[in-house]
Amino acid sequence: MKILGINTSPRQNSNCRIALEKALDTAKAEGAEVELVDSNKLNIKACQGDNYCKAHEGKCAVDDDMQQVYKKIEEADGIIFAIPVYFFDVNAQMKLVLDRLYSYFQFPFTETYGKKKVSFIISQGTPDPDAFKAVLQTQFKAFEFLGFELADFVVLTDNNVPGAINDKEDQLAQVVEVGKNIL
Repeated sequence: MKILGINTSPRQNSNCRIALEKALDTAKAEGAEVELVDSNKLNIKACQGDNYCKAHEGKCAVDDDMQQVYKKIEEADGIIFAIPVYFFDVNAQMKLVLDRLYSYFQFPFTETYGKKKVSFIISQGTPDPDAFKAVLQTQFKAFEFLGFELADFVVLTDNNVPGAINDKEDQLAQVVEVGKNIL
């Protein structure tokens, strides 16, 4: 079983990356092959809306690092996204990846690449776990539409300071469960 972790936080020592590493370490301990990708370190351009993908079996015309991410998604059995909320929504790095998944729209993704599980680890500075939930769930309906099975949707709160999660055993325990449930 292959599990892909996609960290969309640009921060060094980010709570997202720490949480994602913990979830992936758990999946690895359970026997999965894991890989972590930092989307901020990649050159991913915005979707051009040219619909090239519609005429070319879901292949995107934009030749950038997202091509590597597509391949990793297609080969994975499960994907865990670690995403910070910066201003009432997913951050820009996640939005780039999400919008580029448009290439799979109206393409038989599940029939071609198999059923995949997806989990979301959300880290936010706000203490209210429901503060942005409606907006976030709307964003992630795209994955349901593509045929992904939701394994987990975890919101980690009060994490405005990088590394803050290291002192929060309850949150670390939640991401351990993410690592188990993605299998």
